[in-house]
Amino acid sequence: MTPVYLQRGALHSALGPDLRTASRALQQGSRPVPSSFELHELQQPRAYLRVSGSQESLDQRFDRLILETLEQDTSDLHDCLLIIASTSLDINDLETLAATQGGFRAEHSTSLDLLAAALQQRWNFADAFTLNTACTSAANALLYGARMLAAGLYRRVLVLAFETPSAIAQQGFGALDLTSPSGDYRPFHPQRDGLVLGEAYAAALLSPEPGDAPLAKLLGGFSACDTSNLTTTREDGSHIDWVMREALRSAGIGADEIELVKLHGTATGANDRAESNGVRLLFADRLPRLCVLKPWLGHSLGACGLSETLLLMNNLACLPGLDYAGEAILPLASEATGMAADRLLLANFFGFGGNNASLVLQGCPGGER
Repeated sequence: MTPVYLQRGALHSALGPDLRTASRALQQGSRPVPSSFELHELQQPRAYLRVSGSQESLDQRFDRLILETLEQDTSDLHDCLLIIASTSLDINDLETLAATQGGFRAEHSTSLDLLAAALQQRWNFADAFTLNTACTSAANALLYGARMLAAGLYRRVLVLAFETPSAIAQQGFGALDLTSPSGDYRPFHPQRDGLVLGEAYAAALLSPEPGDAPLAKLLGGFSACDTSNLTTTREDGSHIDWVMREALRSAGIGADEIELVKLHGTATGANDRAESNGVRLLFADRLPRLCVLKPWLGHSLGACGLSETLLLMNNLACLPGLDYAGEAILPLASEATGMAADRLLLANFFGFGGNNASLVLQGCPGGER
């Protein structure tokens, strides 16, 4: 794969209103205080990590993300492709509309494509595409954008990923018994009891050129769907192992060159077992450093491929440890750890339906925001 740079990025999350604030909170080990929603089926509360502060519409939020990412340089986007990645689509807007108008009607139906088309027209992007591949949506958007740049079709790509507080997602994951009753988000803990959903909005500008202070270099990656099961991937880790190996092959890098793996780590039983097995298949007894980020962001579903990538690459010098690391089924760090910005790492995103993706990344010295 032809490498590309993440020149700039923006993140609005439960950890902070922008990437700089979120990074500071992560380095301090500060976790956001969750709100909650009621799981109707059981009439029980479940934790949810909301973006605090502004009550913006999606259009306002997207416009602000674009401005932050492009750093006000929005005068000419005729060479820039827009890719929007999400699993929630515009469900949140539809739910709000149905609530205010006494129910859902056919004429209310819209699509993610309409959101993309509206943004393309408002900002004069060269074109706009959409991706919805569950938890790998944003990771796949980065890979797709890199391919478009390598083909010379565009000079820049803006990836915009989001996950809204959708009742359908909240109740659906709850009905599948995947949300944590305790609200204690502990990926790879033997007594983990599920995930905590999180709201997030993220954007990144991709380019073949580094720019003034790039956040990261995307060296390679791979994505594939495990068709052995309708909803999940092989728990023996074989498909995950293959996806990671193909990602490394696309970057021309060996497993022994990887210094850190950012695990997907949903804290659900099957996913954590599958990822743990896959990591051990690939690295055997030469495991690199491992980290998880969902305890700080929540599981932002289709946005996690970008929200976690931005937070990770902006904080390579100081990644927090976990107080349960000594009990985890993988050797996670108990203390804060860091690495030089130019080292190589692997970021995993493994989605519902068995769609698995891995990115090979390298930090850029001086790129932290």
